[in-house]
Amino acid sequence: MGTKSAWTPERRARQAEIIRATQPWKSSTGPKTPEGKAKSSRNAYAGDWYHEAMKKLADNRETMLGLFGRQRFPRGTLPDMGRTRASGPKKDFR
Repeated sequence: MGTKSAWTPERRARQAEIIRATQPWKSSTGPKTPEGKAKSSRNAYAGDWYHEAMKKLADNRETMLGLFGRQRFPRGTLPDMGRTRASGPKKDFR
């Protein structure tokens, strides 16, 4: 892997056994106080910066499409952005 793991396979197995025996998920009930509930309700909040960035991207896209007089970008002109396909390499069907 590159770095040494602090837990040996034996330690991992022992910890898994302890967790299965104690079953901590059965006593986990979530926040009970209004303050705790309010705090946990914001767990997925990404902040206003995310929405502002998405709006700017949409505006820029509309601007660029307008400059070229198009409804959408031509196929294959946008970068792949590192996404991979499970079906394998791209095929050229021209």
